[in-house]
Amino acid sequence: MFIPAVQGGHAINSITLDITSSASEQNILTLAQAAGYNAATDDTAIIVNIASGVTISGSSTHALRTGALNADSDLTINITGSVDGFTGANGSPVAGAGSAGGDALFFETATGGTGIYIVSVLSGGNLRGGGGGGGGGGQRGARLQYAGKFGCEGTLYFGSYGATGAAGGFGQAGATGGTGSYGSGQPGCEVQSTGGGGPGGAAGFALRKNSRTVTLNNSGTVAGSAA
Repeated sequence: MFIPAVQGGHAINSITLDITSSASEQNILTLAQAAGYNAATDDTAIIVNIASGVTISGSSTHALRTGALNADSDLTINITGSVDGFTGANGSPVAGAGSAGGDALFFETATGGTGIYIVSVLSGGNLRGGGGGGGGGGQRGARLQYAGKFGCEGTLYFGSYGATGAAGGFGQAGATGGTGSYGSGQPGCEVQSTGGGGPGGAAGFALRKNSRTVTLNNSGTVAGSAA
């Protein structure tokens, strides 16, 4: 939940949004609008406090996004809890690429204004991009069982697909999938070649600024790129 600090019936210079319960995919603009903010007309400063023990997580898109706030609104985000991007999906067989991890904090404020943006990861806080998905395992190989008088013939033996690569931890790319193996047939009687695994997915951003000027202060843990 969020607790807006508002002054009932009076114009205010700032709105404080205290996020005190874990949630998925939060939009600061949406929370601010519920506290009376109008992005079309307000240059009100917005302060977001994410409490200790609270996790804002992504599931299919950014864990926390700013929304298109007024370009003249200052925005301060204080993180004592965690803002975590989602882990990308593993690649499909055969040799499919892993998906990229999700971004933790995504800026999409309106541009061209005087707004000042500050993100502070406080002691015990976390701002972590999601890990990339693991690459799919490589193609299995196949051999005929034995070499007879007419060349390779007999039962066809398939090997194993390569192992799926491990998904990355917070702020880390996924691992490449393993190479497939041959079956136990006669060496030299290969009829299907093995293949290498697919690439792992890229890590999500801890902070994706999208060309905005954002000051990042870190006294906690930031995992992943902030650019």
